[in-house]
Amino acid sequence: MTENTTKKVEEKPVKQTRKRVRLGSRNILTAPERPGYKRRFVNDKKDRIQEFIEAGYSIVEGAVQVGDPKIGRPNQLGSAVTSQGDGQVKVLMEIPEEHYNEDYMAEQAKITQKENEIRRTIDKPGDDGLIGQVNIS
Repeated sequence: MTENTTKKVEEKPVKQTRKRVRLGSRNILTAPERPGYKRRFVNDKKDRIQEFIEAGYSIVEGAVQVGDPKIGRPNQLGSAVTSQGDGQVKVLMEIPEEHYNEDYMAEQAKITQKENEIRRTIDKPGDDGLIGQVNIS
C-alpha cells in the first residue's frame, strides 16, 4: 500500500517596495507652479513646441521635480524638463500669467457667444437668420 502524502508549500507574503495606490488616484503628470506663470506639458510632435513658443510660451529648464513617482520617470533632455510616457516625449513649458489670462478670456468670449446664440429668443433672429428658442436647464 502506498500512502499519498501532499507536501504543503508555505506561501510567503510578497514584500512591496512602494505603497499601494488605489486605481484612479494617480497624480497625472504635474510640475510645481512658478509664481506669475502658468505651466503645462506639451507633446513633442510635429510643430507643437514651435507653435507654443510663437504663442509666448518658453521651455522650462533646470532642475524641477516633475510628476508622481508612479508615473513615467521625468528626465532632462539637454536642459529642458521632459517626461516620457505612452511613447510620447512631453516638454514642460510656461507662459506669463497675464498672457495666459488674455488667451483664456478670448476663448471664453467665443464660448459665451455660442451659448448666447443657443439661448436666443423666438422674436430675435440669430446671426444665422434662424428664429427659435432653446431652454437649458
